[in-house]
Amino acid sequence: MSQKPQGYHLTELPAEPSAVPGCAKCLSLVNARQNARSTGDYSAVSDCNVGLREHHAEAH
Repeated sequence: MSQKPQGYHLTELPAEPSAVPGCAKCLSLVNARQNARSTGDYSAVSDCNVGLREHHAEAH
């Protein structure tokens, strides 16, 4: 019989960052993420999320 490891907890993924209205860089990253998702490139989706979070920290 299989038991799950002690301390094992499922958690929800954090919400994806969104574009700040009027920011061309944010919009570009959100569009790139949408295009990546539409082609099934989930590694690029993750990269866009990281890029957007970094951009938010630097610019907003």
